[in-house]
Amino acid sequence: MNIMEIIVGYEEVLKDVSKESDRLVRLYGESLVCKKGCSACCTDISLLPLEWYTLRERITSSQESFIPENTQGSCALLKEKSCSFYSNRPLICRTHGLPLLYLTEEYDAKGTRVAPEIPDWQISWCDLNFTSVTDETMEEVFDPEDVLNMEEWNTHLKQLNQEFLKTEEGAPFRGKERISIQDLFTKTEA
Repeated sequence: MNIMEIIVGYEEVLKDVSKESDRLVRLYGESLVCKKGCSACCTDISLLPLEWYTLRERITSSQESFIPENTQGSCALLKEKSCSFYSNRPLICRTHGLPLLYLTEEYDAKGTRVAPEIPDWQISWCDLNFTSVTDETMEEVFDPEDVLNMEEWNTHLKQLNQEFLKTEEGAPFRGKERISIQDLFTKTEA
């Protein structure tokens, strides 16, 4: 795959996640208190190299000049508690506040990820939105069809990232698993 095919694939994943997130926002709308200005989840996250590269390219090509605020652990893209690059936000940012399904990861004594004999799934949710949900009641509240399967989305993203690392544009990122959003503004190269 060339860089354009990879970026188009990444944009398709983002579009699909946004579409599914929008569906869940409509479904759970009464429970969602997160709105523009809520930045509780907007921390200094790290991104896969493909996400970081794409975001950097969009910021660089933006017509507006952008100077990050002093964030102290918050996302560098926040301006007055709102995302200044909302339409270009990474995958994880598109899922904030919604119920998310993850495959629980297990590791051996050396820290190597191992596949469990029986997969163990976990649902996480925002306590600010779903205030009455507990570990005991989550299965009653969240239908399996009405949560974001992050294993599925992250698998697509990881595959695209692997292809990206094979490209000339991805070469500077080889050997880097994740890169802080803060680094968009502290380094000129990955």
